[in-house]
Amino acid sequence: MTISTEQKVGLFFLVALVILAFVIELVEDWDPFRKQHDYYTHFQSAIGLKVGDPVRMAGVEIGKIEQISIEGLQVRVDFKVDETTEIRMDSIARVRQMNMLGGQFLGLNFGSLTESVLPPGAEIQSEEGTNIDQLITNLDRNQEQLFKKFNSLAGEIENGEGVLSLLLNDSELSADLKSTMNSLSKFSSALSDSDAGDNLVETLSNLNTITTGLRKGEGTLGKLLSDDELYVSVNNTFADLSAVAKKIKDGEGLLGQIISADDQTYNDLQKTLTNLRSISDKIASGEGTLGKLVNDSSLYHDARTTLNKVEKAADSLTDSSAVSALGTVAGTLF
Repeated sequence: MTISTEQKVGLFFLVALVILAFVIELVEDWDPFRKQHDYYTHFQSAIGLKVGDPVRMAGVEIGKIEQISIEGLQVRVDFKVDETTEIRMDSIARVRQMNMLGGQFLGLNFGSLTESVLPPGAEIQSEEGTNIDQLITNLDRNQEQLFKKFNSLAGEIENGEGVLSLLLNDSELSADLKSTMNSLSKFSSALSDSDAGDNLVETLSNLNTITTGLRKGEGTLGKLLSDDELYVSVNNTFADLSAVAKKIKDGEGLLGQIISADDQTYNDLQKTLTNLRSISDKIASGEGTLGKLVNDSSLYHDARTTLNKVEKAADSLTDSSAVSALGTVAGTLF
């Protein structure tokens, strides 16, 4: 069978396309002008991670995973990153999810600026993340526990145990609950239709104003709450009053002796107060010399006249001799 020139050209282009696709697949990430550094890390599990997955730092792609292998009881992940990327001593590697639909990548954090940069070929610390298998296992476990609780609750209801069972099976309790809910509904409706709601809002507003004033230190109570010096002063005053009360209780001082005195002393004090009251009553009634001095206005005027005469006589004494002074006094008085 003879192959025509057109067929030869078509076959050549087909083979060339296959070879080109194969070369592109092999050298997809090959870049002879791009310099990279090798690093590695270890995980207990690398589920979902595969060769060729990206290595990212803060969401920016900085390299690719080159190899995944078993090393002892751990999974070793070898990868390359751009030489311009600085990986610190305390940088952490984690297996991260690209999105909720799947896909994994190796995530690195920045680390601390105070830490030195890791040299190429060094191991990076790792931290295990939660993979999809663990999430599914936890979900199954939680679902199983949830079903167990539902079954237990259903058994209690069926056996007539618990409040829910009483609500479902006790018609009287259900009626009481319904009546209570109706009463609450009527109360809330009446509250909304009357001025009580407005009064309640106004009351709450006033309380808010008061508390705001107290917080700002307004008023006596506000100053007590916010002024440390005033608080200390009031505290000291109460301490002094407490000390005085203690002394009185212990019988110290006059007031303490009066309060803690025996019956005889109390009776003597009572008699003394009675006598003082009797004397004051007599003075008020004009009895006795002191009473007359207090109540008799004519006696007051006579005493005042006599004092005026004595004052005049004293003035005259300063301007006369002894004999004439004696005569002046006698003349003034008599």
